[in-house]
Amino acid sequence: MSGFCLQPAHFRALAAAILFSVSSAVLAQTAGGTLSVSFVPRGAAAKEKAIPVAGVAGGDIVVKNDGDKPLTKVRLLAKLDLLALANKGEWKAEGEDYVLEIPEIKAKSEIKIPLSLRVEAAPLPPGRKAQIVIEAKSGDVTAQAQGGLQVADCATAFHAELTRIRIGPLAEIRTIADDYRKPDLTLPRGRFFRVVPRKGDLGNLDRIAAGYQARMTANPEFGSEGMRYTIARWTNELRDYTGQEVNPGLCAGNYYMISGIRQTISPVTGRLDAPRKAAERALNLLRKETSAKDDEDLVKIALRVAENAGAKIENPPATAFAILERARDLLKDKPLPEDQLALLSLVETVAWIDAAGTRADKFAGAIENTIKGFSDAQHATCTCAF
Repeated sequence: MSGFCLQPAHFRALAAAILFSVSSAVLAQTAGGTLSVSFVPRGAAAKEKAIPVAGVAGGDIVVKNDGDKPLTKVRLLAKLDLLALANKGEWKAEGEDYVLEIPEIKAKSEIKIPLSLRVEAAPLPPGRKAQIVIEAKSGDVTAQAQGGLQVADCATAFHAELTRIRIGPLAEIRTIADDYRKPDLTLPRGRFFRVVPRKGDLGNLDRIAAGYQARMTANPEFGSEGMRYTIARWTNELRDYTGQEVNPGLCAGNYYMISGIRQTISPVTGRLDAPRKAAERALNLLRKETSAKDDEDLVKIALRVAENAGAKIENPPATAFAILERARDLLKDKPLPEDQLALLSLVETVAWIDAAGTRADKFAGAIENTIKGFSDAQHATCTCAF
């Protein structure tokens, strides 16, 4: 008996940091009131963490003799689904199951047998638990216990999400960056309404818009060697990371990695902030000048200003520039009061700033979607104990 109970050191190899969960308490079934068996999770088994493939979890099989006589040759049969014994000890394989014989359990006593389990496979998508069935038998007396462990192939699931990022938002960034330093030839070649002299904040808007108009919202700074190198290096490293082979360590330390990804690209995102903030401020000033509501966007304001000036636009187009062009054509033979001209001119000024902000938003959005994709993928798939 001493040789069986038996080598407890063999079962202490479970790392204390391993986290796993059992689906529910394992209930023992008794026969004749003399024999019972249960599987009791050990260590961190109650934690809501899945065990990854190749991960190890453990528990104790408790076999009790509640009778007044000793039980001899108690045979334990362990049926494991998606699991294998990490340390067989005195267990012997019997087909796909494992068998262990206890020479004797004295009356009114119990024996505790450590069990170390390694996850062999996990279903994708997750949801099905690894099942454990323990059967104890002595002569005609039989008892059974059943339970389950939450398992998951976190590395494979995370890798699949990384692939989606690589062929999705990450793949767009280099193209967007190359386009961003070039003029947007879809924009108007000139203004539809002349600039009306303005002072203060509104005058600043005209100066900002003039710069964007002159460059057709191109940002030549992104054509510099330093900026192009930063973007190329960042995207290349992320492509290598998202394209690597599946490894259980993929999920490790990603909180720090994501912070590093954001920091490395900050020279780019920092320069995208200026046109985005300028567009937000310009729209707020336009709302104030036109008594617009907070939820009115540039297109709605442009349409209302055009109609107030006498341009009744049927089937209005979807952009402010197109509305202004239509208004110019409808008003070209009508005298336009200076205050109406000033508002139409201001709408056009804001439209140029908005166009620059929209391009910066697209660029920044692709970067943010890539970084957020890593974070979302980690939270969704890296739920394993390791």
